[in-house]
Amino acid sequence: MKNKKRKFNIIKARHSYSTKELAETLNLHAGTVYLWIKQGLKIIETSSKPYLILGEEIKQFLKEKKQKRKHQLSVGEFFCPKCHKARKSLPNKISVEYTNRKLGKVYKQVIIKGVCEVCGQKFFRFSSDRQIKEWQEKNLLFKEHKETIYGNGDNCVNNNIVEAQNE
Repeated sequence: MKNKKRKFNIIKARHSYSTKELAETLNLHAGTVYLWIKQGLKIIETSSKPYLILGEEIKQFLKEKKQKRKHQLSVGEFFCPKCHKARKSLPNKISVEYTNRKLGKVYKQVIIKGVCEVCGQKFFRFSSDRQIKEWQEKNLLFKEHKETIYGNGDNCVNNNIVEAQNE
């Protein structure tokens, strides 16, 4: 089954939605909408059925819900998908891979990998070579890998593998 990413930008701010309309518009179960109402989604009038919800309120509720899920990470921290918290990595398990993809005009993308010090879960963090300098200033030790299998930015095939097979 394919994981569908829901697009909430189809909600019109100046339109009112019934719970059924909202569920159909966002391709959700009606129970999800009622759960959102219990969690604080404001309805226009509680005494009338079906409940009507302003599009502006839906957008605001979903924006706040999305903001609550975000975790601010400081230098040296990763988001652990198992613990659902910001965690530090075991010091001897931090490594950096340079992808050679550009981030803007100056910086390049890197992938910082580590292992959770609490649960042992492997995790990674997309970053830039600028942040690597910040991590080094904080005396975080890690292994560096010069290139990865991510390609050169133009395509996703690693040309080094093809050259090595031809030799």
